[in-house]
Amino acid sequence: MRSTIKLITACAILSGSLCAVLVAEDATPEDSTYGGSKPPRAEAVFTEHPPVIDGVWNEEEWAAAKPVFFTAPEKKDVAPVPPCEVRFLWTNEGVYVAFRVIDTTPAFGNFKPGEPLYQEDAFEMFIDQIGDHKQFYEIQMDPAGQLYFRNNILTAPPRITPQKRLTPEFGEKELWRYDLPKPDGFQIASKVDPATHVWTMEVFFPAAFVNKRRGGAPMVPCTWRLNLARHDWDLPKTEAKRKVKFMYWSPVLPGHPHLSPYAMGWLDFVKP
Repeated sequence: MRSTIKLITACAILSGSLCAVLVAEDATPEDSTYGGSKPPRAEAVFTEHPPVIDGVWNEEEWAAAKPVFFTAPEKKDVAPVPPCEVRFLWTNEGVYVAFRVIDTTPAFGNFKPGEPLYQEDAFEMFIDQIGDHKQFYEIQMDPAGQLYFRNNILTAPPRITPQKRLTPEFGEKELWRYDLPKPDGFQIASKVDPATHVWTMEVFFPAAFVNKRRGGAPMVPCTWRLNLARHDWDLPKTEAKRKVKFMYWSPVLPGHPHLSPYAMGWLDFVKP
């Protein structure tokens, strides 16, 4: 009962060996998550009053956005993990994202600029802006507002395993990955409240970056393939015997969101 109460309280604060190949190389794999469920769907709502990117959660600014929650799978005799909340808004100029979660064991700050951040606390987004599984971005962000951008190019029809990840052979030969600089016009603000342990982050993605394959600005109603991830570490990477909780909006093989484009969910950009 005590664990249940903790989870309800968290939600209240946030809301107020080689695997067998599943398909032939020239086939289109079925879209489903790790575990076989249908990928989730969410909405980004158009606004003419975009939020200020200051890392301060203003409910009025984000009221029109429908919240998305995700957390770690429940385990027997383990207390539930506080869920992450994410909201999306968009304008002609780009996409706004708000993220918040309770983090009682913040672990970050041990990576140099330009290094991947997932080995400490990080919020990650995987964005396929067309949904054709040919290209997707990987964006990692930590509580200090540090960033890591990577572009992923699939150069052949994908081969995937029963666990819905790309096969090792495909990843070695046909998945081309390279780091990207911070896009022009990108904004981020991130804060951790020491009293409530709430980590809040606000981000703006310019259309020239996240809508590049559609010609940049202005943004128009469309649909992305998307996954959201959070790696919650109990200790920084400088410490031994540390543990991590994996959280994914659309379930993937733990530790493999970057190799699971066919398990991504959908984000619909709607204009009332």
